[in-house]
Amino acid sequence: MGFCGGCGKQSDPEDKFCTGCGTPLKEIQVSVLEDTGEMIKEEYRMSTAPPESNLTGGSHIGDQRKSGEWLEATVDHILRYAGFETEREASFVFNDSTGDRFRIDVLAKDPQIEIFVECKDYSDMKISEKIMYTLQGQLDDYRKRHTKKVIGILAVTSRDDGRNTGIRESLKKHDSFLWDGSFIEHLKNKMVELGNKEDFRRYVLDQVDIFEAPQIKQDGVYNFMVKYSFYTVEPDRYVGKSFEVMNFIDDIKDKLRDQPIQIINQKFEPFRQNDKVVTYRMILDFNMPKSPNDVKKFANKNKGFMDKLKRRTDFEIVHREYKKLIEGILKDVYGISYVPDSKNQYQQIHFEGYRVS
Repeated sequence: MGFCGGCGKQSDPEDKFCTGCGTPLKEIQVSVLEDTGEMIKEEYRMSTAPPESNLTGGSHIGDQRKSGEWLEATVDHILRYAGFETEREASFVFNDSTGDRFRIDVLAKDPQIEIFVECKDYSDMKISEKIMYTLQGQLDDYRKRHTKKVIGILAVTSRDDGRNTGIRESLKKHDSFLWDGSFIEHLKNKMVELGNKEDFRRYVLDQVDIFEAPQIKQDGVYNFMVKYSFYTVEPDRYVGKSFEVMNFIDDIKDKLRDQPIQIINQKFEPFRQNDKVVTYRMILDFNMPKSPNDVKKFANKNKGFMDKLKRRTDFEIVHREYKKLIEGILKDVYGISYVPDSKNQYQQIHFEGYRVS
């Protein structure tokens, strides 16, 4: 038994065309991966490994010797793939009167944004607050003399064990972010999973709270599009009606009935274990068209104090509220394997990227 990729209707093994919509049928072969790291293609493994000539010593914050040049190379590659020009060991003047300089491990930039990355090869240890405060001080000093959006990233090899929650929250208050080993591995997977640099760039920008506004339109509408993926419950746990992919789509559409939102693309991937489907991964593209006037009115209605303080654009506010609405709907649909606070990837709803055209 299979499912049509066009409408989700069940099909028999001998069917060559969907009996519901006529779409040619072919089985999608996707296996369950015990370790998501195995999703990374060899080309990405090779491209993120620095050549031996780059494994050199040097100084960085606190005059400590670097022992994780490979981490710099990995983050450098991720940001280059996201469309930034990157530079390793970038040097900046810290004090104009004395000429004192500081060095940042990875600098990523484009015409509107600069990202400063400090890399630390920590192994199962709490991050030093001194490193955090030094990075924040350098960024604050640099921002005073520049008009670009400047973002800080503290990248570490250790994985999140809960001990660095305070560091993470403090960094966010200063437009800076903590990328631990788990998240960096996640980004490497996304490079493969999303399939193109444009979508990956938008995904990365969303992780550092940056929104790229579209070109100004004189007429017509803006199409706000967001992509989400999620997993279904196991077919054996789905009760009350037949387990068909279109049941999930219909339930979501029912909740969108009073909203100016459409599902414009849908994809289903069965995950098998021992030749038995254990869950389906569903990937949906949502679109919300709004005229320039609607964008302005919607943003004014939902603008908060921090939006004014941080000078968020109308597009940023519309996009944020749009995401909140879609996530709320998906979390309330029966059959979606969503468990609040779960770290199991099969019990989460994943934001995959946005696009405004």
